Amino acid sequence: MKKKIMIITGYYLPGIKGGGPIRSIKNLVDNLYDVYDFYIITSDRDLGDIEPYSDVKKDEWVDVGDISVFYTNKENFTWKKISKTINSIDYDVLYLNSFFSFRFSIIPVILKRARKITRRPIILAPRGEFSTGAINLKRTKKWLFIKMIKLLKLYNNVIWHATTKEEEELIKQTIGKNVKVRTANNLTTNYSNLEYNKELYKDEGKAKFVFLSRIHPKKNLIQAVKLLNNVKGEVEFNIYGPIEDNEYWRRCKKIIKVQPSNITVNYKGIAKHSELMTVFYNHHFLLFPTLGENFGHVISESLIGGCPVIISDKTPWKNLAELNIGWDISLYNNRELSETIQKCIDLNNEDYINLSYKAFLYAKAKSNTQPNIDDVHHLFS
Repeated sequence: MKKKIMIITGYYLPGIKGGGPIRSIKNLVDNLYDVYDFYIITSDRDLGDIEPYSDVKKDEWVDVGDISVFYTNKENFTWKKISKTINSIDYDVLYLNSFFSFRFSIIPVILKRARKITRRPIILAPRGEFSTGAINLKRTKKWLFIKMIKLLKLYNNVIWHATTKEEEELIKQTIGKNVKVRTANNLTTNYSNLEYNKELYKDEGKAKFVFLSRIHPKKNLIQAVKLLNNVKGEVEFNIYGPIEDNEYWRRCKKIIKVQPSNITVNYKGIAKHSELMTVFYNHHFLLFPTLGENFGHVISESLIGGCPVIISDKTPWKNLAELNIGWDISLYNNRELSETIQKCIDLNNEDYINLSYKAFLYAKAKSNTQPNIDDVHHLFS
């Protein structure tokens, strides 16, 4: 008999604006639905949307592929309704995918403490919320909450899910050194049968860069745009992603308007997951100076698309230059970042193909290794 895993998350398919957590959960269920029965409680609309999805049933369990999903309006997801929905399934593990989400994380923890839901293990994945770049946004409010839950010992029996050893240390530094943490890397799409298939030509002195993520201060698009100010050559920089912070996007557009004539910057809207491979096939490099990622699905997907990356050193993807698949550079080192971008622009086609092919091979080799799968089984054990 398969173990039942109940997942509570702010956003899930068909949503696309919720970013990495949607991909993390989708990859989890796609790879392991034959081992576990998954039940997902989630919002009935995408991040920032007023209207709900038009093609899903609300407030009842519905089959979505090989799993069951309960879509609901989170504004009407009362304490009583949350308790009733969770208790409607005789689950073995309750898996939460945020630390700061009130309805989709904090309330379930309180309900268990109050014995209003089944007293089964709770596993909580903070999904990078404790990274320096993330926790410094609305810092005072977040640290007040952290101090309160420590005082009340509210999370003493929670099992924490870290995706890297670095995140494990962040959880212990933030919540307490004696908390129980299990480390299991995020799974990816199954790439085992994928072959290298990139045909984009690379002219010396020309390059196409792409930024693909939420338009939000944490993702640091402004620095990406500024880094292109002084480079030489012909550059196209295409931006994909939902505009989550309108004021931040206004500041981005102000900088884009004064870019030099050799730099063309375009906002391309939101790319569906089914379109990602095409996006990366049509660009030479991913430029993504994020303030912090606990995994970075867009980095994995860029590499598998043969699109080498220029990223910050605030992700698990390290030593990329030594591997000859990209660069991970401190955000404080603008000179090295600018010189690396110029190096990419100056690359000829032969050198680019070598870089691109190695990026693909690395991402394929790192995808869903048996140790990764074993760690997930241990997480839910």
